[in-house]
Formats: sequence, C-alpha cells, structure tokens
Amino acid sequence: MAVDKVLFLCQYLIILKQKTMLQRIQTVYLFLVLVFAVLFLSFPMATLQAGIESFIVKPWGIVPSGTLEVGGYFSILGMVCLVLAFVIMILSVYTTYKFKKRLLQIKLGKINLFLHMILVVSAFFYLDGVRKGLDASFSFGLAVIFPLLSMVMIFMANRAIRRDEELVRSADRLR
Repeated sequence: MAVDKVLFLCQYLIILKQKTMLQRIQTVYLFLVLVFAVLFLSFPMATLQAGIESFIVKPWGIVPSGTLEVGGYFSILGMVCLVLAFVIMILSVYTTYKFKKRLLQIKLGKINLFLHMILVVSAFFYLDGVRKGLDASFSFGLAVIFPLLSMVMIFMANRAIRRDEELVRSADRLR
C-alpha cells in the first residue's frame, strides 16, 4: 500500500514536470500539501494503550497495532476526516493545474485553507470522542501535525501566487 502511494506521488511529479512550470515555488508548496494529505492518512492520529494491547487510531477506525484490520469503532467525524483528506488532495492537484489563472488559484487556496480548518476541528473532536469513549492511555500521533503544516504551505503558496500576479500587473503597466 505504501509503495502504491510512493508510485502515485512519483507519477504526479513527472506529470507536473511535463505539463506545468515546476520551477514556480507555489507548485512545490501545493505538491507538499498533497504529500502531507497522504501522510495524514498513512500515519496514526493517536495511539491507545489498554493494558498490554495497543491500538492505533486512524480516520476509518481503531486498528489493533501491527495489523491492517478495521476495528469496531466507527465515527462520522472520522469519515469526515477521511473524505476531507481526499478532497484536499484533489483540490491541491486541481489548483496546481490552474497556473494560468492566478486569481482562481488564490480563491482555491482560500477554499483549501477553509477545508483544512474543518479537517483540524473534526480531527480534534474525533480524537476527543475516542479518548472519552475508551478507558485507555492516549497519546497523539504524528498525523495531527500534517494538516497544520499543509495550512502553512497553502498560505505560502497563496503569497507566491499573489507576488506573481503583482509582477504580471506591473509588467502590463509598463507596456
């Protein structure tokens, strides 16, 4: 499964290099948003320790440590996190390919930031519900950091897009 994700990311990078201007820094930032969304789904959101057993909390449920089985716990908020992660991936790829329409890119970046805020809030309430619902020691996983890093990357991409737009407008004034 991890090999498939790496192959997908490599294919995405090759397509970007062929079809878009990869030297634009906002393209790199948006690619990192895609990578962080994949990592959000790959790493555990939290770890539960109940006696001698440990469990990993993923958006699609609680998984016993070391297996790929879906556990018995199901939450709507977890599914919201899962769907939002996929929507964010699609939106970041779509935003990358709209490089000729910079104002649209900025609007899509703002939408992506809003979706990330919803993802962070729903992940927090999902993990809070898991923590309250089970009697086990609880520790946050690495996946909770990735949406925050993605938000920073989107903000930086929007700044770079805005600088490009200002540069184009100033060049138009000189003509």
